[in-house]
Amino acid sequence: MNWKRAVVQILILVAAAFWGSTLALRTAGAFGAADQTAEKAREIEDLLIAPCCWSQPVSQHQSAAAEEIRRGVREMLAAGKTREEILDYYAAIYGERILATPRARGFNILVYILPWVALVLGSGLLAVVLKKLRAPKGLEQPAESPLPPDRYSAVIDKELRDLD
Repeated sequence: MNWKRAVVQILILVAAAFWGSTLALRTAGAFGAADQTAEKAREIEDLLIAPCCWSQPVSQHQSAAAEEIRRGVREMLAAGKTREEILDYYAAIYGERILATPRARGFNILVYILPWVALVLGSGLLAVVLKKLRAPKGLEQPAESPLPPDRYSAVIDKELRDLD
């Protein structure tokens, strides 16, 4: 009898979990659209720099200009504008400077290319320098002594023979 009671309890728990999850999904559907819009707005606000002092993203800056842009972004999203359309709108008003990351067009493409070029060239230069530092020195000729070698060679040979 105990195993039947355990099976019934498990079935009740599974049904309750399923019913709870579907209720949660229905509730999330009602509020999910507002959450998604707020999340998209926050992403776009992170990509725009506050035009009053050009120091922080609109999402973090506390100023009237930043607040106006935040309101405008939310209105444009509600009107169905895409992220690129919103960024283009503000870039047309304030210039490319309002974008937190420059677009890869024209002169701005150097921002994306030059770090990689510098990395490759720096690595090559480092490899050349390390190779030169680690390379064994060629057989160097001993420096000639200022005195002629014959003057002492006879004395050295005699002392060496005496040691043996």
